[in-house]
Amino acid sequence: MIVDAHTHVVVEGHYPEAWWAGLADLFARHFQALGRDVSPASVRENILPRFFDPEGERLLQSMDEAGIDVSVLLPLDYGLALGDPADSLADQCRWLGALQEKYPKRLVAFTTVDPRRQGATEFVRRSVEEWGLRGLKLHPGAGFYPNSRESYRVMEVAAECKLAVVVHTGQIVYPLKSKFCDPIYLDDILVDFPELKVQAAHLGFGWRDGLNQMGATKPNLFTDFAGWQRMATGGGESFIRALRDALDHFGPPRVFFGTDGPYLRALMKNLDFIRLVKNLPAQSPHGIGFSEDEIRWVLGDAAANFLGLLDVG
Repeated sequence: MIVDAHTHVVVEGHYPEAWWAGLADLFARHFQALGRDVSPASVRENILPRFFDPEGERLLQSMDEAGIDVSVLLPLDYGLALGDPADSLADQCRWLGALQEKYPKRLVAFTTVDPRRQGATEFVRRSVEEWGLRGLKLHPGAGFYPNSRESYRVMEVAAECKLAVVVHTGQIVYPLKSKFCDPIYLDDILVDFPELKVQAAHLGFGWRDGLNQMGATKPNLFTDFAGWQRMATGGGESFIRALRDALDHFGPPRVFFGTDGPYLRALMKNLDFIRLVKNLPAQSPHGIGFSEDEIRWVLGDAAANFLGLLDVG
């Protein structure tokens, strides 16, 4: 089984216009660094719509092409930071619940909410009870600390409802704020909610050394390497060493494959990312050892166990 433990299905109306403007500016800067005269307006009009997937069909197609059995869909609440999008948070999560119901063997959908929102705890309960959502995604880059008083109230509901929790860790693109995303702010939660399973996204990016030390000391902390495709291209030495370090500190049952799709598919196809990881036991290009059993955990069994999709040992 291959599980993408961290991905997104992108609908234009689910994100604030300020997010799209910031992303267009980022893409344009990358193009300009490559010597291409591309404006943010051109990116917004001609490139970003390629990611839009209002029926989830592009997601399912990409899964089939890469051999991904199950994808975990993570919505994002940037509204308090960037302005609310066209589609309400309730409409977004209701839509995700319906998509999960349509493809129950392929998709696992989470809810999301900025803990500072009025009625945040009730929204999480509603997400579970009415829409059947199966986990909680928090993005502190919107402007809150994961160990804030408001976050704790949401964590209490997540623990009560036995939800898996995914929290963005690591640096984040403009116009969101990275300072809230240091994984150290998960430490209080891991201690005060020992029954809660918390997935720190992206190996913590630039804070991965600190995250690894936490992984070695907090058994309810998990991580994924979604978004590491840029480091995995061209032989991928930095990615391969980062994966080896994570496995050494967390252990294979707590490290998950993820794509952070769809934005990174243009940089590295999901199939190529999976092949790189799958081939590491036989041909790690930098002489770093991996076992077949470790890769089995990483590519699917660990996340499936985390989500309760199967009981593996």
